[in-house]
Amino acid sequence: MGAKGDGLEGLFRALLDPKGDPGLRRRGLRVYALGLLLLQGLGLFLLAFLLPRASHPLLWALALGGAGWLYLQARRALRTEGPFGPLLAVGLGASAFFFLGVMGLLLRPLGLLLLPLGLGVFLILLWQGEGRLSRRPGGGP
Repeated sequence: MGAKGDGLEGLFRALLDPKGDPGLRRRGLRVYALGLLLLQGLGLFLLAFLLPRASHPLLWALALGGAGWLYLQARRALRTEGPFGPLLAVGLGASAFFFLGVMGLLLRPLGLLLLPLGLGVFLILLWQGEGRLSRRPGGGP
């Protein structure tokens, strides 16, 4: 499944095949992650013109607590969801990026510092998902 000449479809097929080539699976995960990141970034760009500023200290706690919760859910998905764990983790990482981006737009101008934090959470989860894809299906954790 998923020969190199199949383009995006081949990459996604390889990604869904637990016994597939680890290099193709990692490349498929990166393409999936890039697509999610572009979609979330476009959404944040459009929201930048619509969201008003809202400065309240509890919004900072909500932003950091929500991002932490999404990160923990992604880590749990990597441990428990088998071959689909990396996909779920990257999706939750993209959700954390979007969530922190929206909170950053609400708390701007200082809140825009939440955007790099969200990107960092996303990249860490992508890196961990790629590491999970590199392991053999019957191997240890």
